[in-house]
Formats: sequence, structure tokens, C-alpha cells
Amino acid sequence: MVSTIRFSGIASGMDTQSIVDSLMQAQRIPLDKLNQKKQIIEWQRDSYREMNKLLDEFSNFIFDGIYRQANMLTRTAVSSNSDVVTAKAAPNAGTISYKIENVTIATAARMQSTAAISKGEKIDSTKSLWSQRDKLEGFTWKQEEVTSSFKVPEKGATNFQLPKGAVSEVLNLNANGKLEVTNADGEVQEFDVVVGSIPETKDANTVYIDENTGSMSFGTKLEGDSSFSLKFNHNYLEFNIETYKEDGSTNKRKNDFKIAGTLSLDSMLSQINSSNVGVNMFYDSHTDQIVAQRKDTGNLTNSEGKSINFTGASADFFTQSLHLTEEQSGTNAKFTVNGLETERASNTFTMNGVTFTLHNNSVAGQSTSITVGTDTDAIMTTIKDFVNKYNELLDKVNGKLTEQKFSTFTPLTQEQKMAMSDREVEQWEEKAKSGLLRRDQILDTAMTTLRNNLYTEVTANEVTLADPKFNQLAEIGITTTKDYMARGKLEINEEKLKKAIEEDPEAIFQLFMADGPTYAEQGLARRVRDTLSNTVKKIEERAGNAFKTEDNYTLGKQLGRVKDDISRLENRLKMVENRYWSQFNAMEKAMQNLNNQSNMLLSYLGMGAQQQ
Repeated sequence: MVSTIRFSGIASGMDTQSIVDSLMQAQRIPLDKLNQKKQIIEWQRDSYREMNKLLDEFSNFIFDGIYRQANMLTRTAVSSNSDVVTAKAAPNAGTISYKIENVTIATAARMQSTAAISKGEKIDSTKSLWSQRDKLEGFTWKQEEVTSSFKVPEKGATNFQLPKGAVSEVLNLNANGKLEVTNADGEVQEFDVVVGSIPETKDANTVYIDENTGSMSFGTKLEGDSSFSLKFNHNYLEFNIETYKEDGSTNKRKNDFKIAGTLSLDSMLSQINSSNVGVNMFYDSHTDQIVAQRKDTGNLTNSEGKSINFTGASADFFTQSLHLTEEQSGTNAKFTVNGLETERASNTFTMNGVTFTLHNNSVAGQSTSITVGTDTDAIMTTIKDFVNKYNELLDKVNGKLTEQKFSTFTPLTQEQKMAMSDREVEQWEEKAKSGLLRRDQILDTAMTTLRNNLYTEVTANEVTLADPKFNQLAEIGITTTKDYMARGKLEINEEKLKKAIEEDPEAIFQLFMADGPTYAEQGLARRVRDTLSNTVKKIEERAGNAFKTEDNYTLGKQLGRVKDDISRLENRLKMVENRYWSQFNAMEKAMQNLNNQSNMLLSYLGMGAQQQ
């Protein structure tokens, strides 16, 4: 739209801007009302979503709490001698006592070097295996050929790095036994090769290779853009470690290892320990020996009686170098439970939902009792948390349903906000937002349904497994408060609830969690979650959520229509304002013309008077 050129009182001396603003103020009243309507819809939408968040949080709270058997059928397992045996009971464990005696705990198979592993001077377990090879008994190294090509930087260079260390031999020397380096002009320079260590003083025609690290150093600086390649043997260990199950079969675990000669003994052992092969190994520098032990306890051997078996090309590293040739077999745990002599491969095992852990051998003639019972306090806490959370939800939702509505407090216009302090705006909007969900049908229906969900008894039959004695809340000590203003909040008779839990915890669980095909056969918590889910869906149909566009829910559609009305009205007001300015501009021009004519007339009259 072409903007109107505005002349403000040049001829008339009038404050045209103020006049137009005053005229437009009256014209803008419908626009202010539309903006207020838009704000109310947005506030109502946000209030609905706030309620939905509360409902969803309560549903999740139920799922994580009272819904779980582990929380509602909590068992305790108390040991009379925790030094010998402890236990943990699962929700499905029966309330029973166990008598444990004649305990001999399980042990793990182990191997220990039969002699010191160093031939003379002790090895340094932190240095590379290749550097320490002469200190160990002979064993088989695996070798692989590695070829590396090098391009010398433009500024020239002396030092280079091979991709791998543990170098034993250079394979691509020429007929003279030398390494060839070709410069940018194609000229070849020959160098003697020394594999070992790099000296401080170097011969100009020699290249030195650190056999451990793979570092290279030429005795003279190579020209820029020269090139050379090096083929060498890299040394490494390759072996497998096999372990076995109780039936003698091999564990299906990753058990093959490739250990570069550049790694230290400590690093190799660390790799073995962190793998899933199931063996822990360490080197003791004082005794100069290695210990290998199974992570699993028990008599876990193959048909040859081995629990740990080293195989592969470098297996002799363990048998000859580390002297791991003799094995002490693992043993099963043996014990008597309620008069039955039995054994297990592990010191931790489960029977009838109770997990036992044996810690030490028992003293002859002494027994340990394990008593499994109901954890009444834990179950009470779960139920009390449910009731408290339910009451909190009622407080917040009923607060919105009964919130006073202040009809005189409408959303503020921008002009009104500018005339008020931030605190005044905050207080005003607090009143304006109040009562937006007052007597809301969706929420009111939800609160009524929730109360019915909890007050209606659960049918006791073979499907629900509910007990007729405990098939409604009142029978376990949970009732509606007599305070009418509390609007259905629950209160607990803790003594009665505790007694009911102690008498039949399974029946209490079914009261909340029965899963029958009909409403009457549904547990209270299931009914409540269904109601919460249905209410959340209804509110989303009305107020949407963060992922829905405006045209996908009722208030969003209303909001879209109001925004369209605002846009159309703003365009119309712009046209009205331009029309006012056009009219005043025309008046200014007319007055300017009149002033010009008057001035001309006066000037003529003045000239006539002078002539007379």
C-alpha cells in the first residue's frame, strides 16, 4: 500500500497528529477487544496444558509406584548371621524360613607361575614386550610385513615415524644392503640401516631405527620432496584364552588376542582383564610371578580338567615364558538347606525367588536362618505416596474448577501496560487469568470419574484374584475425608492399613492392580490411569499440545480465526487512518491556497494605497 504524505498543521496550525490519534483511538476499540479475546484463548489453552501436565505426571507416578509388583509385594529376607550368608527376596518369594548349614563357599580356578618369569635381571612390566624379550624364556613371535612410504616435506627432514614398532628386520634393502632415498630430480642416495636404538652421534650415511618404537632418524637431513619406502617385519603375539562352563562346553566369548610387541606386559594383562573372557591376571614384581584366576567360581572344566586354556600361535608365551603350567581347580559351593545337601558353582544363587549369597565357610555345628517376610513399611510407603499424590492432584485441579472469575479484569492493551508498573501489570494479569477453567466440564467430569474409580469395589473372583475382605479402599483403612471443602480427598487409617497388608499383601496388590476384562474387574489404579489417559486426550483435542498445530485442536482453530479477524481489522484501520490524513492534507492544501490568495489580495491592496 502506498503511504500517504502527511502535513501536520503547516497552514492551519492544528496538531493534526493528535487529532488523528484521537479519532483512531475510537476506531481501535474493536481491535483491542479482538486482541483481548486472543489473549484469553491463549491463557485458557496454557491453563489446560498445565492441567494436562499434572494429569500425565500423576499417571507416570502411578506406573512407577503402585503399578509395580516390586513396590507392592516387597519382601524382606533377614539373616541370623550375615557373615556367612545374606539374602534378598523378590516379590514372588514365599514367606518362608530357610536353615543354612555346613557351608563351604565356592572358589575360582587359578594358575600361578611355577617359577620366576625373568631369566636374570627382572623384566620391567611397564616397557614394551619386544624390549624385554631377552629377559624371558623363548617363545614364538608372530610377524607381519608392513610397508610405509614417506614423502619428505619441502623444507627437508631428518626424523620419521613408522606406523608400528617392534621392528626386527628391514626387507626392502637394495643389492648393496642399503636403503634408497630418491630426491626430486630422480637422484638416488643410499643409507646403511641400523635397527636397534638411535645414538646421539650419527653417521651421515646411516639411518637408525628404534626397534621398539619405530622411530627413524637419518644421519643427514633429507632434501625436500625426496621420497622413500620401507618394508619391515613387525612382531606381535597371537593367542586365545578359553574358559569353560559347568557342563564342560566352551564359553562363547571373544577370546582371541593380538598383542603388538610395542605393548608392555602390564598393558597386555589389562587387555585380558577388560575383555569378556572371564579371567583376571596380574604380575607381582616382588615374586616375579604371574597369577591368572577365573572370574567365575566353581568346578568349571573341560574334559581334560582344564578351566583356563591358552591356545594359538603364541600360547608358549604363557606356558614357557610366564610358566603358567599348573592349575588349581575351582570348587563348587556346598551347603545344606532345610536338611537337603546340595551345591552350586556360584556363591550367589536363587531359590524360590530368594537370592542367597554365601560369604564364608560356616562353623561346624552352627546354622544360619533366613526368614522371608512382607516388607510392610515399604508397601505402606507406596500406598501413602499414591494417596498423597492423588490429594495433591485434587487440590490443584479443584482449585482451577472453583477459582473466582473477575469479569472486570480484562487483558491489558499495550497502552494500558505502558501506563502501569511491572508489579501492577503482574497483579492485574493474575486477576485476569483467574477463573478461566472455572466449572470446566472436562476437568469436572474427570474429578467425578476419579472418585468413582476409587470408591467402586473390585469384583472378587478367579479372574481378579481379589479378596472379598479387601475389595474396596475403606476395607484397608482409606476413606474420604469428612471435610466437604476438601472435595473428595482421601485420608488413611495407618493402623488399619498396616494390619491389612500384614494379613494379605497379595489381596492389597490385586485391589489396585487386578486386570479383568470388565470395569468392575479392573483394579483401582488401572481405572485411575484409564481415566487420566482419556482426560488427557480430551484436553488435547481442546487445547492441543506442544506438537500440534493450531488447526488440529478446538482452541487453536478459534485462535486462528481471531488472528485472521485481527489482520483484516488492522488493514481496515490502516485505510481509515490514511483516509483521515488525506482529508487533513486536503484541508491543509486548501487553507494554504486561501492563505496565498489572502496574501496576494493584501499585497494588491497595499500597492493601491501607495499609488493614491
